[in-house]
Order: sequence, then structure tokens, then C-alpha cells
Amino acid sequence: MSNVSRRRLIIFFVVPASIFLIAYVVTIIPYLKYTRGIYEFLAFLLVADLAAALSGKWRDAAIIAATLVFGLATTELVCAAFEANPPITARGFAAARPILGWGPSAPGVYHSSETGWGGIKIYDVDYRIDQHLLRRTFSAATGPTVAFFGDSMTFGQGLEDSQTLPQDFADLNARKTRVLNFGFPGYGPQQFLRALETGMFDPLLSNTKTFVYETAAWHAERASCLAGFMARAPRYELRNGKLIYVGTCSEGLKRVFRDIFMNGAAYNRLIAPFANAVGPADIKIYLAELQRCAELVKQKYNGRLVIVYLAGNAKYLAKTGFTDAMIEERLRHAGMDVIDATLSPKDFPPGTLFKIPGDGHPTAIANRARAAMLQQFLSVAPAGTSKSTDITLK
Repeated sequence: MSNVSRRRLIIFFVVPASIFLIAYVVTIIPYLKYTRGIYEFLAFLLVADLAAALSGKWRDAAIIAATLVFGLATTELVCAAFEANPPITARGFAAARPILGWGPSAPGVYHSSETGWGGIKIYDVDYRIDQHLLRRTFSAATGPTVAFFGDSMTFGQGLEDSQTLPQDFADLNARKTRVLNFGFPGYGPQQFLRALETGMFDPLLSNTKTFVYETAAWHAERASCLAGFMARAPRYELRNGKLIYVGTCSEGLKRVFRDIFMNGAAYNRLIAPFANAVGPADIKIYLAELQRCAELVKQKYNGRLVIVYLAGNAKYLAKTGFTDAMIEERLRHAGMDVIDATLSPKDFPPGTLFKIPGDGHPTAIANRARAAMLQQFLSVAPAGTSKSTDITLK
């Protein structure tokens, strides 16, 4: 084989085949904080290989493109080095899903772990997903139902099945109440709203009079689709004061752009703090989505919506014109029952942790405390309570 033939073989077959093989391997292994940067570096190698096959102006253009991609890859990898390691969860746990955007692909046990700096294990747990694609909760099989909606806090990320907020609530009621956990990591209030509008869970909610939604002000960036990872989530807009469903947060080429450029470490560290600053309009959409949820809960199920609100968002809300107190009052005025579920260290033994160290999600202790607050609230506050009832931890 001549040198020219050997060179062509390497450029047109060996290098591209090797790149695609590596990309395939990266695809099937657990997602790491460097995964996006590795993909971008492989793209650089592919463009560089193309440049080697071209000549003249086309080669010059390919070299420029390769340089730009190399810069993107380098920036991504450097920024990723300063990011925390993402949780590693079994494949199929968060798959594409109609209506809601994503969710479990099938019932089963999904192992999840997170490792901090220096290899310190943050958590190592199993998530059991039932036949309805919900986090397993042991409670009454039939009868009056309490339905929990929310995100990873409600789902119980980083905790065993026995330590979630819905399970704690079921346990406090001696498992005599049917309890369902519709929470899932990454969800915003629009997933709750879209589920109610479409009736996708109606067969499970036929005997539900109490709906619980655990939330905080920072859900606003999800509600208004600011967060990059919300590309496949339902999108709502306020038009002339009316909340309108308009599809998903991103569609077509816009979704491709967000998937490629808006979920990486470089974007999160260098651009998101400025581009994704939450403003008054985002808070208004957040409030409007929850208000519409409360209306549907009343209209469809003759039920009540109880908001478990986590305050302590002063810095986040600084440029919005809102405070936690204002948000809670708006929610109450819209007909929701509101529990300020902020936990005070003085009510617990010294050193009690309310967030998983190195992760930030609620601990088992925090969930038990909030479940007790919810149980006490429901026992003393009749449906339609317009003001928050003072809850004292016992």
C-alpha cells in the first residue's frame, strides 16, 4: 500500500471510526461532569480530521472551525473541573416522556449514587419505581388519597424509599391514608399543572381531596423555562393576564441549541448567572401556574392544594421585587393553604442537618419534620384555610 493510500485510509476511515467508537462508549457509560467536554473534544478531532482531508480555502475554513471547537471543548473541560460531580443513576431513570418531558422509563429499581470532592460518598441509594411510574410509597391501598407533587425534594433524591416526605407522612398516619408520590427530579410547577390539565393521572386521583406541592421561590426559573435543563418541559405564557399553554420550553433547532450549549459547565459558570437572572415576570408565571393548579384541584376533584413552602430565598429574589412573605401571601390570596416549612435550628439538637452535605437536598430528618408539620396542619386547618396556621414541632 502506498503512502497516499495509507494516509487516505487513516483520514477517511481509521480516525472517524475511532472517534465514533469512543463517542459510543461515552454514551453508554454513566454521565459524568466531563462528558459534555469529551463530546466537544471528539467533535474537534473530527473537524481537525476533515481539515486534513481538504485543501485550499476549504482547509482554512475547517482549521478555523476546529480552533473554535477546541476552544469550546477546553473551556467546558476546565469549567467542569470546578463543578461538583453529578449523581450517577441507572439508565432509564430519566427518559423522554410525553406530556411531562421526562420521567422513569419503566418500573423497577434504579440505583443512584453521588460522590463529592476527594471521592467522599455523599449518598448511595436505590429508587423503587412502581407500576404507575411513581416512587414507591407504602400506604393504604384504597380510600381517601393525599397526592404529593413536586421535584427532587418531594421525590426524595439522595434518600431511600423509607425516607421521603410522602412516606414519612404515610407513616405518621399509620399508613391508613393512601399516599402517592408524583415528584420527580427537575420538575417545575408546569409539570404539576400539565398533569392536571391533561388528566393523565386521573385514574389514580379519583378519590383525592388533598394535593400537596413542595416548592421554593427558585422554582420560578423552571416555571418560566429559564433553566437550561427544562428544554422538554411544558411551557406556559401569560398573555393579557391569562395563562396559556404554548408547547414545550424549546422545540426544533432551539431545543438542539439548548441541549448542546445550555446544559454544560461552561454555560452554567460563565453565562447563566447573567443570562438567567430571575425577574418579576418569572415570579408572576410561577405564581400563575400554581394558581391555575389550585383552580383545577378545586374544579376537577373538589379538593384543596396545600403548599409546603421553603423560605430563605432573599438573595435569589433580590431583583424581582418580591419576598418570600409576598409570595406566600399571593398564594394564600389565590386560595391555597400555605405552610411555611422553613426549619429553625433552635428547634432541633445541635448539629442537626437539614440538607444532605455536599448535595443540598433535604435530609431524612428534614422530611420527617415537614411531614409532621403537614400532618398537624391538616388536622387543625379545614379545607379552604385562607391564612397559614402556626405549626409548632413537637
